[in-house]
Amino acid sequence: MTDFSNDTNHPKSTIDQLFRLDGRVAVVAGGAGRIGRAVCDALAGAGAKVCVMDIDERAARDLAAELKDLHGEETLPAVVDTTNEGSLNEGVREIETKLGAPSILVNSTQFRGKGFYSSDVSEYPREAWDLVMNANLTGVYLTCQAIGRAMIEHGGGSIVNLSSTYGVVSADPRIYGTSGVNSPVSYAASKAGVINLTRYLAIHWREKNIRVNCLVPGGVFDNQGDEFVREYCARTPLGRMAKAEDYQGAVLFMASQASSYMTGSVVTVDGGWTAW
Repeated sequence: MTDFSNDTNHPKSTIDQLFRLDGRVAVVAGGAGRIGRAVCDALAGAGAKVCVMDIDERAARDLAAELKDLHGEETLPAVVDTTNEGSLNEGVREIETKLGAPSILVNSTQFRGKGFYSSDVSEYPREAWDLVMNANLTGVYLTCQAIGRAMIEHGGGSIVNLSSTYGVVSADPRIYGTSGVNSPVSYAASKAGVINLTRYLAIHWREKNIRVNCLVPGGVFDNQGDEFVREYCARTPLGRMAKAEDYQGAVLFMASQASSYMTGSVVTVDGGWTAW
């Protein structure tokens, strides 16, 4: 994998050589979201120029300003609809003009629809299915395609797609108690699709100097109800839900030179949820 660092004046430690991202441009789709924010922070802290790509303009702008103040690196908020090719292409042009050619992409966008739906699959609405699949799978594909073209043109890069434990195993309806709701079937199907999309791109872009890997995160604590949190933690070997920061190390590893001999891989960081 090409060393994208532009600092050749001073020898670096092994840790710096492996994990520093100085001079690289990193795009985080869904960057203003729960996990996306933590990922942006980790990449900027490692020296990358970060584009916070999100549909929420205010959240993207606020986070980009916060990161610049905190880490001193160039940042860019990009308001992009990742399900729209025109919006993505415009976003890529803006990134290349203002930050430079992207060599890191993290797809952290996720969508379940407007709340959870009935766990009875026979009643799950087609409209909800289409919306979730469009955001979680088609949007990831289109973003990989748009950023991937820029990477191919400029020498390669690294892509990290975020799936979910529910892309590996079924949602467990027991943790939702007597609520009568569950994580929807469309979310499971879309996140499973992200895993094999990752493998496909890794194989077909192997000669383009683009590595593509997948992170499978577990559930992040976000002030869910007490019953849900209790049941989720009881189901998790480490006994707790994740913090968004728990995923920073894995993403930094997959984005950096530390994983230079790794592509098409699926890394699970879920507190042991899928281990039993």
